[in-house]
Amino acid sequence: MDKEIRFSVEEVAYKFGTEAVIKSFERKKANSKKGNGNLDGKETKQVTTEMLRYFENVKVEGKGAKRVFIGTGKREKVLDKKQLQNYSNCGKGQMVYRTTLEELILMFLKYGNRKYLTTTTRKLAFEIGSITKEMYELSRLKGQEEKRDYHKKLVEIEDFTGVNYSLLFDVANRETERILNNIETILEDLSVNNIIHYLPVTNGVIEGERGKPEEHEILDPLLVAEIITKQRQLREKHNVEIEDLRFRLKDERVKAYNKEEREYLKTLGYTRIYNTNMIVLKAWDKEIENYFKKRKELKEVFMLEHREFAIEKANTRNYDFFHKPAKVKKPLKWFGGKPKSKFNDTEYDKIFGTHPLELDYITHLKLANAYAEEFGKLLSLLQEYQSIKEN
Repeated sequence: MDKEIRFSVEEVAYKFGTEAVIKSFERKKANSKKGNGNLDGKETKQVTTEMLRYFENVKVEGKGAKRVFIGTGKREKVLDKKQLQNYSNCGKGQMVYRTTLEELILMFLKYGNRKYLTTTTRKLAFEIGSITKEMYELSRLKGQEEKRDYHKKLVEIEDFTGVNYSLLFDVANRETERILNNIETILEDLSVNNIIHYLPVTNGVIEGERGKPEEHEILDPLLVAEIITKQRQLREKHNVEIEDLRFRLKDERVKAYNKEEREYLKTLGYTRIYNTNMIVLKAWDKEIENYFKKRKELKEVFMLEHREFAIEKANTRNYDFFHKPAKVKKPLKWFGGKPKSKFNDTEYDKIFGTHPLELDYITHLKLANAYAEEFGKLLSLLQEYQSIKEN
């Protein structure tokens, strides 16, 4: 049996934490009545990931500031961070469908009918079949009005009758974002292993003449730098932030910015620009076979693996609703002006005593321990509906 090496929260923070993690730990320790520092969920993930460079396996026991971080199977050689991305135990349970996604990407690069050498991560996810048209469109929507209009049209389709608005965007946004992050990690790893050429670039869109399709061309990096500088100046001029441009589409300042940005891009010959990726298959068959050890049915397998993993995560969120301390940055209206909640309060504690009609749909599902089941059903519907339409 491998020898266990145990670390307290303080030991793991100083030994495996970044400077930011250490400062956060010290701040919490100084503010704690018991003098105990702690790590939040994101910080815990950071230190456990770093520990995997030194140990074959890492687990955490206990709760809060009394947790113990246990490393087993000490490595003879510390893994490089790039090696860690490809290490089978890294992020255990975080990407159970990694091989399936890799194969889907490589098959698309080899056999797919590609119009351009560049594609956005979201578009690539759709083209390889890891997200459907509905998930692609839903996750692109920005303003609340756009979302409500799309939801209204979607529920007019028989398959989606009665689908709740909040749950729809919870499923679509959460799972699409997860897959996009997974794909970005895989692209970086395939590039490191010389399987693909992968380079983030910026495209400019040229309006087609006399009804012809628009053209997309890769912009020179120096021109991109010039455009970015101009955009920064325009945001400062109109007093808008990047988040405003995404979510406050009706704001007069945003409208003024968008108008001036369009006029500026037009002087350069473009209707718009967007960030994308140049992805080219680099390896030949034998090299790919050496990289992969197995092959399997892809799209259907991916959908099933993804769904099972998503439901497992939803179950965890439902459990955390009752058991895990939750932070609230701003008091919600239906708190009725209650004093600031204690750090140990769970989501359930925070809404206890609130009138049921004031709770949102997702909260009702969590109260009934039905959130994961309904989350899985809707994800399945979003996956299978498009699959049916394609056949």
